[in-house]
Amino acid sequence: MSISSLNIPTKYSPVYGNIVFQVQSSNQSTKFKFRYVFDVFVNDVKIARLKVTPQNSNWGQVDIARVLQNYVNSKPINQGSSFQNEPIAKANWGWLDEDWLQYEVYIGEEYANSATEEPILYNGLGTQGDPEYQPAEYRYAFNGVKEWNDGKNYSMGQFYLNTTDLPGQYDYNANDHRFLTNAPRIAYIREGDYQTLSALNFNGSEDSIYSDPVYAAVFEFFDDGNNLLTTGITHNLIVNGGWRYDCSGNTDSQIVYPDFYKKYISYVGVGQPNLIDMGIGVPPAAKYWRVSLHKSNDTATPPTPTPSPSIQPTPTPSPTSLPDPTVPVPASPTATPTPTVTPSASVYNCVVGCRSYGIYNYSSIFNLDVDYTDCYTGVLTSINVKSNDSAVVCACGTPVRTGGSNNYAINDEGICR
Repeated sequence: MSISSLNIPTKYSPVYGNIVFQVQSSNQSTKFKFRYVFDVFVNDVKIARLKVTPQNSNWGQVDIARVLQNYVNSKPINQGSSFQNEPIAKANWGWLDEDWLQYEVYIGEEYANSATEEPILYNGLGTQGDPEYQPAEYRYAFNGVKEWNDGKNYSMGQFYLNTTDLPGQYDYNANDHRFLTNAPRIAYIREGDYQTLSALNFNGSEDSIYSDPVYAAVFEFFDDGNNLLTTGITHNLIVNGGWRYDCSGNTDSQIVYPDFYKKYISYVGVGQPNLIDMGIGVPPAAKYWRVSLHKSNDTATPPTPTPSPSIQPTPTPSPTSLPDPTVPVPASPTATPTPTVTPSASVYNCVVGCRSYGIYNYSSIFNLDVDYTDCYTGVLTSINVKSNDSAVVCACGTPVRTGGSNNYAINDEGICR
């Protein structure tokens, strides 16, 4: 007879919680010295063999969370950055090397036919051999926490990026489209402090809720009277430290490449110096800004963001809005702004996803140097904007400041014309 499963973990689970496989076998009540055998693989490498005596007469189970916890790491070094050993807090976009695990579990059983015989290993499918019964294909565990009071009905759906049942603009306690943090949706930060937020970044469905990858982050800047001053956008591209090759084509999927699952959490910079490094900047009259995520350039309606006040000189509020498991993000260090990430000279096929960007130099003294990938030629192009002047370019991804004025803004102004 073969093994059958009674319960398996959800496809995506926080590793600091319960990751339980529960199974049953007709041999359990009729054979001697019976035990279930669980072989655990991480990234296609076997890391453990667990032998479990049945907990009662009908089934046996194992919780592999403690095993998997040894294979995640909170070392906050950005793997998407072009700068070696740059902390994730200073990211434009980024991801961590050991945030996610891809694991599989194969199940078998061992038993003897009499009290005096040695037990023999069976594959779970009715014949002798190593465990082969697989109740589910790849599962994924991330470096997050499921609190005890979340209970067994815990759902990852609250962190999915989609455009249904969006929270209202001032609904600070909404239970969907959350960033991966339990912090309040209004955050106060000091001027000059780096800060990042993280969000789920995969294309999939669970619990009848669909999720799309993160395509871009949108920043809206408001004055004292809650009037919108300007909007900036940055794309989740490799050239910016993110995951997409370019901004063309279907934005809800991408060619699978090695270790793709490591980018299932995207980090995006949201502090004032992060925004300066991105080339977005903060308008002088801004009192606060809010951030939301877009799932594609085709449907540019983001999950409704939540405002985050930002007081100017000292506590400068900055964002928080969408998604929220508990992935530890280090406190943002005070430091001088990171050197601007200059894109490589690679050609990016971005004609489908072209956006028009206004580049505004507010300095009355210094010129502003900016690099961008031209939509129509795919060539990395440099532009010098004079003091108190502006320019408009058609680019793939947000143009990047490379030198000169620190008092500027780069705004997404819609589709190229």
